Amino acid sequence: MSEFGQRLCSGSGIGELMEDLGHALAEGGEDMHMLGGGQPAHIPEMNALWRSRMEAIASTSGELEHMLGNYEPPAGRTRFRQAVAGLFRKEFGWNLSEDNVAITMGGQTAFFCLFNALAGRFTNGSQKKILLPLVPEYIGYADQSVSGSIFRSVKPRIEFTGAHQFKYRVDFDNLTVDDDIAAICVSRPTNPTGNVLTDNEIRRLSELAREHDIPLIIDNAYGAPFPNVIFRDATPIWDEHIILTLSLSKLGLPGTRTGIVIAKPEIIKAVSSMTSIMGLANTNTGQAIVQ
Repeated sequence: MSEFGQRLCSGSGIGELMEDLGHALAEGGEDMHMLGGGQPAHIPEMNALWRSRMEAIASTSGELEHMLGNYEPPAGRTRFRQAVAGLFRKEFGWNLSEDNVAITMGGQTAFFCLFNALAGRFTNGSQKKILLPLVPEYIGYADQSVSGSIFRSVKPRIEFTGAHQFKYRVDFDNLTVDDDIAAICVSRPTNPTGNVLTDNEIRRLSELAREHDIPLIIDNAYGAPFPNVIFRDATPIWDEHIILTLSLSKLGLPGTRTGIVIAKPEIIKAVSSMTSIMGLANTNTGQAIVQ
């Protein structure tokens, strides 16, 4: 088996997690309640909203046929991308258009595209890495690379905030960005600890990325403005050097596999190109429901 095959076909932490989660939900019956991360709860009000949206799609002439019977461009539905850009323009004043938005088959696929496009082995023989400035980090990043290990991590500074409480903080005193770093990546909130990087930490990481002319990737799968599974102030941030990823999964639509990438147009074109090669296009259902 090839090096690529060995990395992706020989088992992984994220694979075991998803196997356990899937079997528990399929075999546990209606009394099964998943208390771990990943699977969103079935909230009656949200289920009612999704049902009403599906009924509206089904009752509108041509909408169901379009959703089920048409390929959309690899970047995603134009109307959905326009709606996403419009939301962030309205809420945060970001200068975005549909050219700054790409859809992927879930957030996990977005990171496979981003990590392998930015880091790994280059044609000149050099090897570049993704810097994780705070660990523990999301287990799903671990086996994403097609060209060997691509991660460099930095131990956190641990601040005790109470008798039985502590907070992970970025240890900027020991954080260095060498020439072999292709991008900085954080999740906010951090999966699995729930730690939320402060606005000041995000600002400093953004400045560090800009200074070294590399992207800052912010995994927003649980963050603001959606799904907003966050219980402290955390201001969303975006700029030309920032790649922001979001997902519909934690809104209650994991089965639609809809990830969202917000970035400068060059990154969007790269992600869209990879989507067309790996899967032709994305699924339409999540985009149609939320649009």
